Amino acid sequence: MSSGSRGSNVVSLFADQLTGAAKSTERYVRSNPWQTAGALAVVGVAAGLALVRGTRRFRRRRADLSGAVSEVSGG
Repeated sequence: MSSGSRGSNVVSLFADQLTGAAKSTERYVRSNPWQTAGALAVVGVAAGLALVRGTRRFRRRRADLSGAVSEVSGG
C-alpha cells in the first residue's frame, strides 16, 4: 500500500466519522431544541464573562506597567 492511498483512506475514514457526528448532533438538536438553546446560552454567557474578565485583567496590568514606567522615568 502506498503512502498516498493510506493517507486518502485516513482522510476518508475521518470524513465518515465527522459526517456521522454531524448527523448525530443534528438529530439531538432537532429532538431537544430548548435544551440545546439553553446550553448554548450558558456557554455564551460563560465565554462573555471570561472575555470581560480577561480584558479587565489585561487593562489593569497595562495600567500598572505604564505607572511603573513613568515612575522609573521620573514622570
